[in-house]
Amino acid sequence: MRLFPLIAGALLAPELGAQLLFDRITAADGLPNEEVHALFEDRDGFIWAGTADGLARLEGTRVRVFHHDHNDTASLAHDQVRGIAQDAAGTLWFATMDGLSRFDAQRATFTNLRITAAGTDARQANRMLQVLPLGDTLLWVVTEAGLYRHDIRSARFRSVQGRPAGEGPAGMVNAAGAVFWDAPHRTLWVGTHKGLASWDANTGRWTDHRNSTEEPWAGTSSTNVPVVHGDSLWFLRNAPYTLCAYDLRRRRMHVQPDLEQEPNRFTLRAQGIGPDGTHWLCTWTHRVFRRRPHGNWHEVRSMVDRPGAMPSTRVSALLFVRKGETWFATAQGIAALRPTADKIVPLYEDPDGRMVSALGRLGKDTLLVGSAGGGVSLVDLRTGERTAPLRRVSAALPEELELANFVRAFGTAYRGMPLVCTSRGLALLDVRGGALRPMQALDAAFPQAGESTFTFAERADGAFWFGTWSRGLWRLDEGSGDGVCIDTVAGPYGALPGRMMLSWLTDRSGGAWVGMNDGGGLAHEVNGRFQVLREPGGGHVGGVVRSIAEGPDGRIWLGTHERGILVYDRATGGTRYYTRRDGLPATRIHALLFTRDGTLWAATAGGFAFMEPGTATFRTPDLPAGLQEGGAYTLQELADGRLALTIGDRVLLYDPAIGPASVPPHPVFTGHRINDLLVRGAPGPLELTYDRKALSLELGTVGHHFGPPPQFRYRLADKDTGWYELGRVARIDLFDLAPDRYHIQVQASADGVHWSTDVAAVEVAVRPPFHATWWFRSLMALLAVLAAVAGSRVHLAIRLRRQREAFEREQAVLAERMRIASDMHDDLGAGLSALKLRSEMALRMERDPSKRDQLGALARTAGELIGSMRQIIWTMNADQGSVADLFAYTGSYARKYCDENRVALTVVADTDPPAVSLSAEQRRNVFLVVKEALHNIVKHAAAHRAELRMRWDSGAMDVLICDDGPGWPANPEATEGNGLRNMRRRIAALGGTIDPVRDGSPLPGACLHFRVPVAMPPNLRSIDRSVAADDLRGA
Repeated sequence: MRLFPLIAGALLAPELGAQLLFDRITAADGLPNEEVHALFEDRDGFIWAGTADGLARLEGTRVRVFHHDHNDTASLAHDQVRGIAQDAAGTLWFATMDGLSRFDAQRATFTNLRITAAGTDARQANRMLQVLPLGDTLLWVVTEAGLYRHDIRSARFRSVQGRPAGEGPAGMVNAAGAVFWDAPHRTLWVGTHKGLASWDANTGRWTDHRNSTEEPWAGTSSTNVPVVHGDSLWFLRNAPYTLCAYDLRRRRMHVQPDLEQEPNRFTLRAQGIGPDGTHWLCTWTHRVFRRRPHGNWHEVRSMVDRPGAMPSTRVSALLFVRKGETWFATAQGIAALRPTADKIVPLYEDPDGRMVSALGRLGKDTLLVGSAGGGVSLVDLRTGERTAPLRRVSAALPEELELANFVRAFGTAYRGMPLVCTSRGLALLDVRGGALRPMQALDAAFPQAGESTFTFAERADGAFWFGTWSRGLWRLDEGSGDGVCIDTVAGPYGALPGRMMLSWLTDRSGGAWVGMNDGGGLAHEVNGRFQVLREPGGGHVGGVVRSIAEGPDGRIWLGTHERGILVYDRATGGTRYYTRRDGLPATRIHALLFTRDGTLWAATAGGFAFMEPGTATFRTPDLPAGLQEGGAYTLQELADGRLALTIGDRVLLYDPAIGPASVPPHPVFTGHRINDLLVRGAPGPLELTYDRKALSLELGTVGHHFGPPPQFRYRLADKDTGWYELGRVARIDLFDLAPDRYHIQVQASADGVHWSTDVAAVEVAVRPPFHATWWFRSLMALLAVLAAVAGSRVHLAIRLRRQREAFEREQAVLAERMRIASDMHDDLGAGLSALKLRSEMALRMERDPSKRDQLGALARTAGELIGSMRQIIWTMNADQGSVADLFAYTGSYARKYCDENRVALTVVADTDPPAVSLSAEQRRNVFLVVKEALHNIVKHAAAHRAELRMRWDSGAMDVLICDDGPGWPANPEATEGNGLRNMRRRIAALGGTIDPVRDGSPLPGACLHFRVPVAMPPNLRSIDRSVAADDLRGA
């Protein structure tokens, strides 16, 4: 049974949900002109708009505009763009009012092509209305002079108008949208002034009424805007004005009777059938019709100044975007219908344009709508019909009447009638009486509060609780009718810090919570008394609490005036704030609501937001941009799970179950600049030189065209762990990248909280200077190795040459020594021997003692000279150069010398030392040191015994000479004579050491030890010129 009379809908008025909410893009958003003629989505996802004064590309972050410049031949052919298309090769073509433009995406320049025609067609032929590419070699161009075929390879135009049957269409083709390519059937459908025509791509032949009597070609009246959807060809026939559908598979014609029943005196400017099957008709009489599959036609009306409404029904073109949106090119900019259009439908609009200030439910199918000064309206949720506003009429003055009908909130029922909180007291909603009536029981219980502004009216614990704006919290006992004010001082119900009440909550356990204004915060009823909750710093929890809700987990959520949402955990006393960083559009919270599925909804000064269960951030519903600029005030969950949302003077029905949630925008690169070189379009892998590495990357988005510009962040993958936040800056500047390879990734977000999972990425390589490249360093290393090898070889060659020269000199010296030794042996030796012999013979015959002494001395001197000569010859003899030879010769000499001087000598020598060759200097110095030591033993030690030890030890000759004489003096260094100094000098010249032995000597007298290292291979030095004379003198 209906509770109130409903106002019947007017003729052609849509059923509930027929009116739609649109997004808009206008000149304020960057369009060069609001009169839009053409729309197109390219392969990269960018939307192009051809307007009456320029071409625009929507990049998400900006609208890039192209204009004609008479001084620039690479500019657009004309500012008025009527058609846009892209061929199979990816080239964009633009039909303008002065020729055809081909776009170079990398250079952002145009190549303009014009038709050469005679007579009146010279101008009309270049006023182009539509361009349609087939593959990458053929274009069909509709002009005011008819239909032309353009060969892309040869850049030639050819008209197909006025040709015989089979070679062209019968009638003139000079309307935008006149041609349509049916790819599955490989057929071009053309609307002409003399019926429908088609071109078969397989045969290259045309069909029209001249060579066919079948439908749809049989009719000769003007047709336009053919569209193929599935197996049906849709077109409008103008005599009479009839929308026709031709079944291409069954070859049957169907006329649409439901549209014929209306006074159709229009022809079409645009027609389209969306992916969801919705059929759109846009007429020359500035009307737009919409029909869902198997539904009825409904007209879409425009309101230029109404956010969310169609800005104009003068529509020139339709575009079905891959994302699912439907775009309209209108005379007042672009209108776009989101794929979730059925998710949000208008339900109510205040007839006086007053703000909707409160919502309530009456049963399952009736929504209570309270306005700011207009009273209460009842809306049928099944049909969208509503009552006339129910008002209070008791106030005398107009301003008092306005306040009495300013609805603040709907409260609980009192004696079967809903309570209505107004700015002038509390009222009862009398549905049957059709009015708001004063609550007399309240006036009797609280006479001083009767004309106050009431903020809530709730029931708990058998009593009614009323909150007022400035006169405190009141309790009305339901049974006795007694009332009491909860004062700011101690009383039976506790004390509250202020008198300004804003919100109330009765939790699931029956506990009462009250939120207050003026910093009063939150108070909780415990054991019948209110207690004010305080933060650790001493302030009241929440400050100004405008709304309260209880979460599924029992936590209390507070909507504050300027701090966002505060969550209070009553189990621990902990708090946590949600702000813009968590996705809230604003921090002034008007209302909070937990739906049955646990989703938290917030009405804020910046619009609505919701947080789904299991998440920690808020998202915004998919509402048209600009619709929430005035903020959201309140909301109500309906019995069927839908939400009633209030925005300004409207109530919208939002169905969370329809359609997917909005996703973050997809980031793209729209261009890049290297130093002063600008390149448009998405960059491929970039390679920079070390001296030209100033890189700027321009950013855009695909699928984000409405609302605030998107936000961006980027990182250098594999080098950065975090993201660099750019905010709404749509550019990345990298001026000093070190030589390396970089993988730059970019993410986009609509709110700065929810970021796209897909990224825009580009590879950038910065080449190092040539001297820091691997190949240069490798080359330098190779050259260094080669130089080292060459130097080593040169050094080795020089060394070998020097060694060879030294060897040759040594050989020459040895040869010369051998010659000298031979000469000395042959000449001096013979002479000395003869001298000795004669002296000895004379000595035997001489009897004179004095002469005998002289002859004896002469014979001895001759003998000594012969011995010294033999030693010199031995030293010079290269055949006696081994260590064993040195040990043998030295030992032989020592025995002979000691025997002659009556000293008992013991010689201990290695019998098998290594076969190491010694130089003449080594042999001479070692022999002379031993000789000098023996001489000192005989001359100075008065020794009877001596010992000579010669051995080979670890690469050195080790010699020890001892006697049984008196030993070394107490200070041998002070008494050191020339002999010992000469011995030290000789051993030092060989790199050896010589020292007296004081302990551990085998004999009790003096002991001398020296050690001479022998290099391997042997030193090639032969005779030391500096000591040769001394050697000879010492011998």
